[in-house]
Amino acid sequence: MNKKILLGLLSIAPVALASCGSTTTSTHSNADYAGYEVDMNGDGTITSDEQNLTWANSYDTIISKIKKTTDNETRFKLMHAAETELMSTGAICPLYYYTDLFLKSTDMTGFYSMPLGYKFFYGAQVKGSGAFTVCIASEPTTIDPALNSTVDGGTYDEHLFEGLYRWSYEGDYPNGAVKLVPGLAKAAPVEVDNADGTVTYTYTLRDGLKWSDGTDLTAGDIARSWKRAVSTSLGADYAYLFEIVKGGTTAETESDGASLAVEATNDTTLVVTLENSCSYWNELTAFPAFAPVPTSADNDGAWCTSKNSSTFVCNGPMKIKSFDSTKIELEPNPYYYDTDIVKATDITFAFSDSDSGMYNSYSSGSYAFIDSFPTSMISTLKGRDDYFNVGQLGTYYVCFNVNSSAFDAVCDTEEKREKLRKALSLLIDRNYLVDSVTQGGQKPANGFVSEGLTEADGATDWTAKNGPKGDGAGYYSVDPDDYDSNVSEAISLLKEIGYTYDETTKKFTDVPAFEYLYNTSDSHKLIATYLQGVFSKYGITMNLANQEWASFITTRKSGDYTVARNGWLCDYNDPISMLDMWITNSGNNDARLGKAD
Repeated sequence: MNKKILLGLLSIAPVALASCGSTTTSTHSNADYAGYEVDMNGDGTITSDEQNLTWANSYDTIISKIKKTTDNETRFKLMHAAETELMSTGAICPLYYYTDLFLKSTDMTGFYSMPLGYKFFYGAQVKGSGAFTVCIASEPTTIDPALNSTVDGGTYDEHLFEGLYRWSYEGDYPNGAVKLVPGLAKAAPVEVDNADGTVTYTYTLRDGLKWSDGTDLTAGDIARSWKRAVSTSLGADYAYLFEIVKGGTTAETESDGASLAVEATNDTTLVVTLENSCSYWNELTAFPAFAPVPTSADNDGAWCTSKNSSTFVCNGPMKIKSFDSTKIELEPNPYYYDTDIVKATDITFAFSDSDSGMYNSYSSGSYAFIDSFPTSMISTLKGRDDYFNVGQLGTYYVCFNVNSSAFDAVCDTEEKREKLRKALSLLIDRNYLVDSVTQGGQKPANGFVSEGLTEADGATDWTAKNGPKGDGAGYYSVDPDDYDSNVSEAISLLKEIGYTYDETTKKFTDVPAFEYLYNTSDSHKLIATYLQGVFSKYGITMNLANQEWASFITTRKSGDYTVARNGWLCDYNDPISMLDMWITNSGNNDARLGKAD
């Protein structure tokens, strides 16, 4: 999921602009570029038939192959090959692997978070009271579980909705463990391996399930909601997650998702057939996009953006008490099947994009929890009992719009544009960034797929084998001693493209200025300012533009930008969660790879 706030690792936006796209859409189209290569069989070599491919017949194809591969060792080889192709585009410029920094009142009990980024407050109390205020972000773009693609929206959805499985926590936070347990399902499903290689799961739902308005929640509601989530009528960013379900690919081209192989045989029995076995399937059913939504859920998400708490129907442990542009207030859902786990009586999620404002409200006692605070405070806060720096599975990165025309004057081929993007990436001193700018214990990233995800053996870290040679060296060196050589390589690449380098000033004189878009946040601004300074040192002008969160997400997803900040947390504990988002038809493919604008 898109990570919003600058904040890890566990093993398990000044003046908003109306448009940032004055130099984006180009006459060239990345969709037609046939210059990609990918090790389609994971054997370590690129043969002639694995070269000069389009994004659709290279990256899309290998991701599809990964999802159909049940041999784990082969599957991981293919995923490494996919990351190598992704990184070869230069469109994804990883900066660091995430850590999650937040402040939680020492008087708050019953709270927990997890490496996927969600925060859980419904079991919390402060000084024995279930009424408290927290702040994790500014106003969300949407809380429709099928349309949301942000971590803050996902946190609200984890309180308001529940799928077949859900996340729980065992032990005292943060020293316990996150656990996946049945949610709406009464128990683990009955699994049947079919002769054609497909797998059928039969779920029996808990007895007496209700929506928050007291009406019956049935297996048919789940089947209907999944078909809505994958339908073209909705156009959800996450429709591609349903491709593992038989008929899922076809359903993405249907207005009603009818071909998706999910069926309610009666009110309490749900039958779903997968294309093949899938190790992370149960985790998917705990993901918000797989949660049921009421029949009132329309195809533009207006049902949950009208802020009318009296008509908002959900099925999670909490329901909406009030909702406006400043806050969303939740209260217990009396019809939830397990009210014993709900200790909160009134959770107010205040909205803010001001790190200093959040900290001031926390310091005064108005907020019991904040998910962001000024970076300048970190050194002072470290060591306090209310300061947390915990693990997350994700990467903070810079995203290039491959269809931008900003560099077309000299970069008149995609090969040159790839070299330009790589050069800009090499100029960044990631060690300085994490040590002196972000200061949150982050680790410089030498690839896109996050540290903390494990290999096929379940023990070796993914990053130990990342990079084109599979040796953990990554796609560029993040060794502090190699920074000067990275800069030399960047200068050589820019010269090779055709840009003019003044040997006296040690600056380029004709690299065109471009715009960097980020969402309003003190932390994101610090990173943007650092990047601007680095590029300026070499004669490259990067202008900064920021937008508030909702507008920023819309702008980036529409491709109306040149370069933008980005971040991604895994939606489930598997590397494919950071790789399948870049297929052509993914709504989360903000780099526009394979897309014709």
